[in-house]
Amino acid sequence: MTEPDQAHFQSMPWCLEIIKHPDYITTPTFSRQPKEATEDSLTSTTLKTNETIQACLTVYKRPPQGEAWIDEVRSLMTLGTGMNGAPYMLHGGIVATLMDDCVGTLMTVNEDHESGAPLSSAAVTAYMNIQYRSPITTPQTVLVIAKSRELKGRKFYLDSEIRDEYGHVLATAESLWIAITSFGPKRPKERL
Repeated sequence: MTEPDQAHFQSMPWCLEIIKHPDYITTPTFSRQPKEATEDSLTSTTLKTNETIQACLTVYKRPPQGEAWIDEVRSLMTLGTGMNGAPYMLHGGIVATLMDDCVGTLMTVNEDHESGAPLSSAAVTAYMNIQYRSPITTPQTVLVIAKSRELKGRKFYLDSEIRDEYGHVLATAESLWIAITSFGPKRPKERL
């Protein structure tokens, strides 16, 4: 499968190494695709420009033979200067957004064993504990990684991090996602 942004990342040797790694499979970055019910509009519209997130490509780690659970995804993202908080420095809220979105992709590539629906369609972020380790300068291309740490019933304990091209860890997060029992499109109530 060829993703629209694949050629962009194949031109960078360190990104090509990730894309061509035999343990990883390319998958759509679902949050970058516009949807009718407006979910993911932040990442599919607002943050999908040359000044924000110019390009994004996601791969997932092939599960061990006989297992269906995918425990890791990696997203390459080329960041512009349109999300800065300080001069040439990514805003901290966007740092959190990038990691939360990557964790959402991990939840999307995994399915509910009963319904077959992506877990992200019936789960939400309960908390994220973020550690900002180093300023994330822009423009640059980064690698965002999300991994499963523990699954307990309706609770999904997930970790994420952002690395630069040299492998330096720039930010980390621990998060908890909780599966909710009823989930569906919510429309704003009309004013009386």
